[in-house]
Amino acid sequence: MRSLSSFFILCFVSFVNGMFYDTAPRLYDFGPGTIGAPMLFRYSFDDARMGPPYEFRFKFAQFPQYDKTLVSDQNGKDYVVTFESAKAGNYTVQIDAWYSRHGIPFHWIGTLHSTFQLTDSLTGTIAVNDDARKKVVSTAETFKLTARMSYYFGFFNSAAITYKWIINDEQQEESKEVIEHTFSRPQLNNISVIVTATKTNGSRLIQKSGTFNLTLESKDPITDLTVDGPTEVKVFERLQLDCKIHGGTPPFHYDYSSWMGGPYSEHIDVTKPLNESLFSLIRYFSEKGTRKLKIVAKNDVSSITKWMEISVY
Repeated sequence: MRSLSSFFILCFVSFVNGMFYDTAPRLYDFGPGTIGAPMLFRYSFDDARMGPPYEFRFKFAQFPQYDKTLVSDQNGKDYVVTFESAKAGNYTVQIDAWYSRHGIPFHWIGTLHSTFQLTDSLTGTIAVNDDARKKVVSTAETFKLTARMSYYFGFFNSAAITYKWIINDEQQEESKEVIEHTFSRPQLNNISVIVTATKTNGSRLIQKSGTFNLTLESKDPITDLTVDGPTEVKVFERLQLDCKIHGGTPPFHYDYSSWMGGPYSEHIDVTKPLNESLFSLIRYFSEKGTRKLKIVAKNDVSSITKWMEISVY
């Protein structure tokens, strides 16, 4: 099965003290980290005028046993730590960066302080059709839901993992990493999966559980767009096209395009939001000729297009 082992990068948080040569230290965060699983601290800064090697000093106020100095030829460094004996909570890390020569730091680049979080639970996300950012789905489709643990390094690859899915307070029969589901009506859907991982690490048995949550909105797609109005009109005569969106969950919006080739070039684009399924297009034309019209009605999960020609005489 696909599992991602522990990879947490501590996010851009406060930096303190000055920097030399336009350097900009950064610390990234994909946390929180799980106690007993590897956690990655990634520190980097912009290129500076003075070249490598660089020295990076990681200091943990609450865990001095993990303090470490690392040397790199790159303007950044990864440090992987497994916090074995810790309590869930927020902790601090300080990173000092120096230019180094022959193993001796001689020029300070900067100091960065940050907080990071440790938890005793598994962490992860729920992806919809492999997209962890998807928040709106159509009621006319079946979607794949995937539980993704937020770990790298293959730490949980050998673990026995169980899944319990709960959708809108109803437990699902499927107990796998990936399930399929259809959201039959427009509403907000609360989705949870309880993940439990059990593995042996040396002589130690590790068991961690966590709940990943997602709120997903389901909407009906638009089924049709009808347009009522004349297809011929005189110059300077009012043209009104009454449009109706069939089906679909609002809000809507429509795109309207009109164009004509020679001898008189004309191209108009209009985009407007809608809360209702009815809208009218009103136009006047100052020149004779045939206009091509394109009307597109949309909501978050669908789009439907109507093409028309209007003869102006």
